[in-house]
Amino acid sequence: MAPTFCPYCCNCLTLARAPGNDKFPHGRNAFACRTCPYLFIVDRQYFDPTWMKKKEKDDILGEEQSDLPVNEVPGGCPNEECDSKKAYFYQLQTRSADEPPTSFFKCIECGKQWREY
Repeated sequence: MAPTFCPYCCNCLTLARAPGNDKFPHGRNAFACRTCPYLFIVDRQYFDPTWMKKKEKDDILGEEQSDLPVNEVPGGCPNEECDSKKAYFYQLQTRSADEPPTSFFKCIECGKQWREY
């Protein structure tokens, strides 16, 4: 694992560019100390992106919409392939009390979900 603190003066290391050479004319990424000349060249990948999975979108209205009101949406569904003007909706107070509530919508035809502030 790459160091985060200088082993000599214990200050936090910052990202920097190491000087170039014949093999790397533009230099290499490194961790550098701001108070002493310590430089740790990053010579391999320390982050493995395979352990992170893309977050799945949650169905904001759930599977059961029978008890939700249906409203005609001004402008209709934002999905270009759908021309429906009706959507399930509900409102939540997501910001401070002096701000208007956020409206959440789900198209009846295509299932596209969106919100309006």
